[in-house]
Amino acid sequence: MKRLQLEDLSRELGYSKTLISMVLNGKGNQYGISKKTQAAVLDAVAQLDYSPNKFARALRTGKSFFIGLIVADVSNPFYSRIAKNIETVLFGKGYNLMVCSTEENVEKEKKLVDMMINQQGVDGLIIASSCDNADFYSSPRFSKTPIVFIDRVIPLFNANYIVIDNYGGSMEVVNKLLDDGCKNVACLSITPSYISTIEDRMNGYKGALQKHKLDLNPNLVVNISFDNIYEDVVEALKKFAYAGTKVDAIYSLNNHLAVAALKAVKENKDLKIYFDKVRFACFDDVELFNLIDNKVLSVSQPIESIGQNASNLIMDIIEGKHTSHSNIVLPTNLIERK
Repeated sequence: MKRLQLEDLSRELGYSKTLISMVLNGKGNQYGISKKTQAAVLDAVAQLDYSPNKFARALRTGKSFFIGLIVADVSNPFYSRIAKNIETVLFGKGYNLMVCSTEENVEKEKKLVDMMINQQGVDGLIIASSCDNADFYSSPRFSKTPIVFIDRVIPLFNANYIVIDNYGGSMEVVNKLLDDGCKNVACLSITPSYISTIEDRMNGYKGALQKHKLDLNPNLVVNISFDNIYEDVVEALKKFAYAGTKVDAIYSLNNHLAVAALKAVKENKDLKIYFDKVRFACFDDVELFNLIDNKVLSVSQPIESIGQNASNLIMDIIEGKHTSHSNIVLPTNLIERK
């Protein structure tokens, strides 16, 4: 069946394409078009099942009404929940969201950015970047592209950021473990370790040790590969156990690490015995923690606030309401389970 065009509506109704377009874009009152005529156009649209061509709309307005969201891993509950919040806000403003994952691959991130701008023609980008420097995004070709960075900060790059207090949240959760008598707190970190969130959380861990006048034990800090999380976590825990390393608590710097550690202890008999009395803590809070016997001490991140702030800021930039850079740091919340 042939797609109904604006010309067909014009011929059917006897009104000009310009008048019909004004009504469909909600500008009938602005241009003095009578309520009766507007109703006739809208009734005809409903009866004839007309849908304006989005590409034609883009050509007419200079906008695609799409925003791109690029994150490390959309399967991570943290990012998927942020994406849902952003989508909800943008939809209410007449925009759609396009989401992609970089898998912590910088080259893939660059290709996705170029694809979204040059091929998809997005009106703006919201990015959790894996870049370790500003070389890519400081290029003049991005000067006219509205960009908001979330979750992570690119070193020495002045831009729009919506982030959380990773250092403070990390220090708070480790302080709680130490105050509760856990003097040997193992820390599971993840690659790439230069990501600002990981650096800040690691520094918060170290800061809590210093506050309690405890030396950093390098044997208690393990860097886990993003591409091999579960296997690396199992190996790390086995090394602790087989070496007889004293561990009072296991602190994971993100939810994937914590889930892997909990799964490893549950599924491996030797690990279950060795870590039976060990406390678990995580920077992030996921629903799973409410469903298991281990009382995980966790840091809750303000996901809804991240999504709302990022959405509102990108729209303000697009609409010309925001010209200077914003750096918004949101607080975390410690979750204790009894």
